[in-house]
Amino acid sequence: MKFAVRTEDLTKSYKGTFFKRDEVFALNKLNIEVPTGSVFGFLGPNGAGKTTTIRCLMDLIRPTAGKAWVLDTPVGNLNIKQEIGFLPDSPSFGGHLTANEFLSLSAKLLKLPRHEIKARVDEVLEIVEMKEYKKAKLGGFSRGMTQRIGIAQAILNRPRLLVLDEPLVGLDPHGRKDLINIVNKQKERGSSIFFCSHILSDVEKICDFVGILKKGNLLAFGKTDELTADEGMIVTVDKEDQQIAQQLLLEATESKKDADGNWILTLNHDAWERVNNELNLEEKDTVQIERGHKSLESFFFKTVQKEV
Repeated sequence: MKFAVRTEDLTKSYKGTFFKRDEVFALNKLNIEVPTGSVFGFLGPNGAGKTTTIRCLMDLIRPTAGKAWVLDTPVGNLNIKQEIGFLPDSPSFGGHLTANEFLSLSAKLLKLPRHEIKARVDEVLEIVEMKEYKKAKLGGFSRGMTQRIGIAQAILNRPRLLVLDEPLVGLDPHGRKDLINIVNKQKERGSSIFFCSHILSDVEKICDFVGILKKGNLLAFGKTDELTADEGMIVTVDKEDQQIAQQLLLEATESKKDADGNWILTLNHDAWERVNNELNLEEKDTVQIERGHKSLESFFFKTVQKEV
């Protein structure tokens, strides 16, 4: 299998100060494997080590120990950098430049063919819905507008790997929806996406994999749907079938009625096995069954409560 990002015991530590001599670990033996073509959400409280990880992957800082690869190539390879699009946390651009000037300069630094630059700049401005501001100076942009321009420069070179550090910061709900569409379209064209965010509902919508970091330690990593899967079952019983409903109420851990008066019951794994064997619920026309599912938000908060 090919990986967009892979780390092996990646560690970044800082020596203590005169008053506090203990070594401080911003990142402690991080091991992740993000398959090519997937969208990966890197989660964690402030100070967890997410930005440190990204800076190591982007070769902006050197790790204390361990190894990292991007697009199956050791970090730092100059040729592979041309295949990466990067939006840093809290981007700040030269305020004296117009959006068009900044993106044209970025395209030249990325070594895009000169005859393609104008068309490509117009294209990415259209994608981020900033074409009407192409002649406006960046210094007058709001944070959300600056973020859109940052995303535009990150996708200029049609990257194979798109790395976004808190791309949703400063975006209104419309902007967040636009970014989700951009990420999905980048994935459709074959890009891999690695990004950090605190907006868990959006992460859950678009991420194939997630990792949760706390104090430099990886607490969870895996497919989003597997991490949020629940062993229990949710059983909806038609309001007309009171006999089944009453039997299931005795076993349910949660129960409520919907707007139509139907019972919605949650059963844990053992209870489900027991009542299904007895009542053969899967054959009942008055019963609908689905596997329980917890939100990424609830999984996240349960995970970060763990001591490390």
